[in-house]
Amino acid sequence: MKLKMYPNIKKIDENAIRILDDGRIYVDYGPVSMVLQASRNNDIQTGLCLESINIIPGLLKEISEAYEKLSLYPQEICLSDFNGLPFEMVKAVKGIEDPTLTSMAAVAGSVSDALADWLFKAGADKVIVNNGGDIAIRLSQNQSITLGILPDINSGQLGKKIKICAEDGIGGVCTSGLGGRSLTRGIARSVTVMAKKCAIADACATHLANASFIQSEAVKTSPAGIIYPGIDIADLSVVTEVGDLSDKEVRRSLNQIKEAAEIQYQLNNLLVVYADVCGYAMEWKKN
Repeated sequence: MKLKMYPNIKKIDENAIRILDDGRIYVDYGPVSMVLQASRNNDIQTGLCLESINIIPGLLKEISEAYEKLSLYPQEICLSDFNGLPFEMVKAVKGIEDPTLTSMAAVAGSVSDALADWLFKAGADKVIVNNGGDIAIRLSQNQSITLGILPDINSGQLGKKIKICAEDGIGGVCTSGLGGRSLTRGIARSVTVMAKKCAIADACATHLANASFIQSEAVKTSPAGIIYPGIDIADLSVVTEVGDLSDKEVRRSLNQIKEAAEIQYQLNNLLVVYADVCGYAMEWKKN
């Protein structure tokens, strides 16, 4: 399909946009690498998706202008000092109650939420916005989707498929861990979190992946600032390599994720967790 068929693209260069064969939209703009899918009464809303991406430059501007404060730890900033998307980022991270997370831990999920909310309010009844693996979902009553869980990003093989219905109350699915596009302080290959909003799932997945860390001769770390100078967590150590772990070490890591998941559930931050440490899988949800 030709972009000229859709006259409502205003703020993003056409070279950053592709219309996929199934009507989904792929946009690669600055730090955003996103696939958008929306439908109304089973009718694919390609034009609506194209219109929605006009809000991306404004969202990135909000983040850029607030970046200095967003890079501080939660105890160093006040929620009332923010508005717009930065407000949602700060709110999500403060709710995790982890003093080592900055608000940037929710940046990708917050952008996904913003696009998904726009599409849903514009009339779509099924929305999936995948921002580099941080997925915002909006479903009207009786709608459902099926998502695959990827335990190891390097293998590319799905571990299992999950059906999500509107009644489940899941609005965000995010994964953090080794081998992803962000650094991690833990040893888990992946921690996938399902939550009410994508921003919360994003921050929560980061927190739970960090919680998987154990001291071991097989685990190598480095200050984050050495790997990426200027990163918001420059003073913290991140995991660079995980060798062969004993069964006891793997179980300890998985138990730490489970304990952290239970706490986040009590804080009303998550609904379901899937985790993988060295090929050993764990599923957590409240019975």
